[in-house]
This record gives sequence, structure tokens and C-alpha cells, in this order.
Amino acid sequence: MRLLKPSVLLAHCAAALTLAVATPGAALAQPAPTTVGVIYPIKTILGQQGRRGAELAAEMLNASGGVAGGSPLKLVVYDDNFTPADGVAAARRLASEDKVKVIVGSINTAVSMGINQVAQQNGMMYLAAVTKAPAITEYDKGFRFNPLVSTDGEVFNQYIKDKVKPQRLAVVVENGDYGRSIIANMKAAFGSVVVATELYEILKQTDFSTLASRVKAANPDVVCIAMSAPEQGGNLMRTLAEAGVSAKRCILPGSITPALLQVAGPAAEGAFTVDIWAPTMATDTNRKFVAAFQAKHNEVPSKVDFLGFESMWILGQAMRKAGTTTDTAKLAATLREGTWDSPRGAIKFPANQATSDKWVTLVVKDGKIVVGD
Repeated sequence: MRLLKPSVLLAHCAAALTLAVATPGAALAQPAPTTVGVIYPIKTILGQQGRRGAELAAEMLNASGGVAGGSPLKLVVYDDNFTPADGVAAARRLASEDKVKVIVGSINTAVSMGINQVAQQNGMMYLAAVTKAPAITEYDKGFRFNPLVSTDGEVFNQYIKDKVKPQRLAVVVENGDYGRSIIANMKAAFGSVVVATELYEILKQTDFSTLASRVKAANPDVVCIAMSAPEQGGNLMRTLAEAGVSAKRCILPGSITPALLQVAGPAAEGAFTVDIWAPTMATDTNRKFVAAFQAKHNEVPSKVDFLGFESMWILGQAMRKAGTTTDTAKLAATLREGTWDSPRGAIKFPANQATSDKWVTLVVKDGKIVVGD
């Protein structure tokens, strides 16, 4: 066997080291990113909140090692403009052009149903972060994070009956499936105590003076309001106050947020709700989430920020546990069978619906959102 001289051997080693440094992929291949589709009405406050929650979760997951196989998450974000047609177009683009296997997001019921249909047609998994649409979970790869209106109603209505005890109740909601389901739910729960119901056009309506006059004429002692857009809901609350409606204001779960207070101003004082999450919840993950969010955005996260975060955060956990980012059947089964870490505590998905046993009362006091009794 021919031995190399020391000088020749050293030259060979140096050349090999130079090649390894020049082409690091040959020595250690970096995992390809996992692309996830995100759809929200980006031009609205709520849409921006959903997006930034999802982006923060992806950043935190990537900082802690990525998802399956160390793959970093990469988000592709589209605007649904609060319209079903744009939501469907965005979902189709994610399927055909971006080749994603999972879509996260959406707020509006009709928009989410269109996205869910596209996901089903393409075998994608859909995590409906904010919408309460019941039919989402009829698809075996469709998951809902926000409680159903009926679940909200059971908890919320019981709180109103036990703590508020209304004699004359007015219900003011957006004109759509979500709003109409709330009216039906509250009529069933309170019967003749409901003395007025009013519908308004989501995002399109800016003048609430006529609606406020009708509410005042009904002489309620409690007004319950549901809203999807805080910029519109705040305007509605101001108009009710200006019309002289002095009734207590109950806000349906999910809508008492810093953004609403900013728009409504003093008209929000005393408003109350019950909800599944609050920034002050004492879980380790919630403390980390709130701290990271405040460091990045210099404000306290809202409910939709939280839901945007939670849906992406749990998706990352499921990808890690399942060991795949593309097998949506395995991902869906893993999600259903597991218990998952969330800022609100431990979460399970029986029948594809996120559930936890923690609810809190929130009240606007001195211009701030605080935990009530």
C-alpha cells in the first residue's frame, strides 16, 4: 500500500475541509420549510389580530426547533375581505399554487364554510381559528377553536340569569347566520323578557341612529350586543349612549377587546362578558405568549390575537407529535387523540371541537378590561 507523505495528506485534508465549508448542505442538509396557509380579513382590525397571533406562534415554534423533522414554519397569508368569494379564491390559490396541506384562520361564518369546502375538495386540513360555524367539524379534517354559539349561550345566558337578572332584554346583532343564531338562542333562553331584536349590516352600516332610537323606545334594562368588527361595534355603542340608552351592556363572548375600547371610549364603561381566555390567565404558556406579544407589539393581546396564536401553536405541536407536515389524515387523527398545550390550559378536540373547562368574566372598569366576579 502506497503511503502519502505528510505534506500531501495535509493538502488532501485541507481540500476536503474547504469543500465541506463551501457546500454545507453536503455535510448537514437543512430541513425544507413547511408552508401553511393563513386566511383572514387583513384590512380589518380583527383580521390583523388573527394574522399577528399566527405569526407570533410560528416564530416561537421556529425558535424552539420548528415542527416535524425540525422544519421551520413558513406562512402564506391571503385576505378574504370578509366575503365568501374572496375566501374561496384564497383557499383555491393555496391549494393549487402554494401547494399547502393546512389552512388556518377565518372569522366570518360564510367565509369559513367556503374555505372548508375547498379544503375538503383538496384533502387539506382546516383549522377554523375564530369562526363559530357548526358545520366546520362535519368534515373530518376540519377543526374549530372558538366555542359554538350554543356553548357560548349556555354559559353566557346562565351568567345573565344568575348575576344580571334582566327584566327587559334587547338583542342587537349583525345580520347573518351568526347574528340570527344568537337571537334564536336568547329568545329560547329568556322568552318574553326579550323585548327587542335588531340586525345591522356587518362592516357596511355606519349610521346606527335609527336602530338606537328603536332600542331606546323598547326601554330595556339590559342590551346584549354581538359584533365581528370592533370598529363597527364601538360606533354602535357610542350611538346607543348618545341616544340615551342607559341599560347595562352585555357583549357576546370574544368582543370585549382593547380595540373595542379604543373606538367606543366611555360608552364601553361597565360592559361585561364571559369568555374562554383572558390575558391574565395564570398558565405558563399564557405568560410566555402575553410577554412575547407585548414585546413585539407593545400592547396587550386581544381574544382574536389569542385564537390566531392558539390555532397555529397547536398545529405545530400536532406536526411534531405526528412526525409529518403533509399527511393530513394522520395530523387530524393525532389532533383528535391528543391533549394540547394552550395559553388557556390543556385543550382536547372531541368531535373536532376545542374544549377546556376554564371560563372567566370580563368587565370594562375605568377604561380597562379586568377580570370580574
